Amino acid sequence: SYKPMDAFDSMTESTFIIKPKTKTKTNTNTNSKSDLAADGGYLTLLQGQEPVESMQLRKRLFAQLWQPLEEELFTIEKQVNNIGITEVCDFVDSSYGEIERREQGQVARPFAEVSAAVTFAGINTGDHGKLFQSLQDQLLERGHHVALLESQYCNTLPNLQRSLLEQMFNSIYADTDAGPSAFGGTKTVTYDLGLLQLWWANAACSGKKAVVVLQDFEGFAPTVVDDFIRIVGGYCDAVPIVLVLGLATSYECVHQSLTKASISMLNVERFNLQRSKQCIDTAIHRLFVQGRAPLCFGAEAYKSLLDQFLLYSFSIAGFVKKLKYAAMDFFYAQPLSVLASMLAPNAAVSACPVRLNSDQVELIRMQRSVQRFLERRATENGGNAYVRQALSDDDFFQDTVLLQMARALVMYRRSYCLGIDAIVEIQSMAPEAMQKPVRTLHYYGVGQQFDDCTHWKTLLAVVRRMKTSEMTLLLQKLCRLVDGAADVDWDLVADGTHIHELIQGAAELLANPDGSAIPDVLDNSEPKKRTRTRTEMEHRPFLLFDKGASDAQLNALEKCCEAVEAMLRACLISYHDVALNEVFYYRHS
Repeated sequence: SYKPMDAFDSMTESTFIIKPKTKTKTNTNTNSKSDLAADGGYLTLLQGQEPVESMQLRKRLFAQLWQPLEEELFTIEKQVNNIGITEVCDFVDSSYGEIERREQGQVARPFAEVSAAVTFAGINTGDHGKLFQSLQDQLLERGHHVALLESQYCNTLPNLQRSLLEQMFNSIYADTDAGPSAFGGTKTVTYDLGLLQLWWANAACSGKKAVVVLQDFEGFAPTVVDDFIRIVGGYCDAVPIVLVLGLATSYECVHQSLTKASISMLNVERFNLQRSKQCIDTAIHRLFVQGRAPLCFGAEAYKSLLDQFLLYSFSIAGFVKKLKYAAMDFFYAQPLSVLASMLAPNAAVSACPVRLNSDQVELIRMQRSVQRFLERRATENGGNAYVRQALSDDDFFQDTVLLQMARALVMYRRSYCLGIDAIVEIQSMAPEAMQKPVRTLHYYGVGQQFDDCTHWKTLLAVVRRMKTSEMTLLLQKLCRLVDGAADVDWDLVADGTHIHELIQGAAELLANPDGSAIPDVLDNSEPKKRTRTRTEMEHRPFLLFDKGASDAQLNALEKCCEAVEAMLRACLISYHDVALNEVFYYRHS
């Protein structure tokens, strides 16, 4: 016969005893490789020859380096989003001046409008929850009462008003002992906004606003929102209710969803909360350009990262996840990730805390960039003995050669940051059509050689067309940038070109073009006569723009153009020319 499900004798009603596995005393070593593999998934690399100390260091480095980067990314996102959130909060503060004027005895307007802030939050719907939560927190800090509504819980008008009243009451009585029960004694409908009017008057909420946030406006039924606006219009004369409509598509969605009668009741102001591009630009500049992250991205991996963000999601959370996946892949699968312990955010270089075995040292020697580094050292005086010892002595390689390559990498990153900042300053003086965001400039820097980049050539053409006053302003900006990079050892980068002396000499020459001598760092050649041939115009186009300058001033302008080009060429060299780039520039796309 059929037995109902409730009467079925299930196996889950039985009792099972699971005894823990007993470990022998010989297997109590918590630092073993098997424990690390079982605890965090760190496997033994180098075909099982990796020391357990290196495995522990990889695990420790991932925990130490990723958490600060994640916190900094969230801080950047909060700082960028606060710009738009502050504008919305200021609008809420300034809304419903009619009620305040009536309380002061002044004449109010003959009709009431519902203040509404239409906010465009973008297509990155995965970030909307955090964005509107930040908006709610700031509004609560300013003393307003906020109800954050989601379409999945407000599919009907009664559900919407019930959720609104519940959140409002919790906000009103959060800091008091009184509650909705104080007005009890009668049976009322739980979704009647008349309760809000009654409780608002008794709660002494003068000067505050009741803010209703519809987080995903497109998800609400148009008829529900339309009826809700008409109901709110009947109470906004007594309760200052401010609507915040969160849009993911476009502002036209409001006109397409609501009727003309409802829209006419709204006092609408538009705001843009979609600032993902600004957030990504700031994050890329701090992490990759300034080198705060020990792991950078190679050209292909960086292009894949940008394409995924710009062409698909626009999501900051997705961007952070991809960075974390890259960091996990680096520390989980790269045996040389222990070298990240040698790099510090303050541009300092220290020795690796663990000794590398012969397999790890040999793996470093096999990198093509390391081989080029040793080949260049072989051409110097005494270089053959240095290279011979670096290839035969593992201790000398780790204590001396590895430290030199790590320091050269750090100096390259500092000079690269200087080059990108110089490009940004030049762009600020160029036409708007020639200005590119930092994310694009960094892509040009890691993806192309200097002579192959069209954008660099375009900006150099802008520099060659500058007048004396514009060149003076540019050199002042570049001098400030160079002074900020005083810790860069130019003997390790840019083929020994001392950028500080180069820019300072160009500024001095431009300030005193008729001086007795040209600085040694610049080409000491005789001033060229003023010419108007086609060939001279191609190489010296500033002759057309600064006709009142003397021959000495024109010569100074030409030398300054050469100095700026030499600076950019020295700072924006490809990372492929730097030792250990195979380790610290992520290549998997």
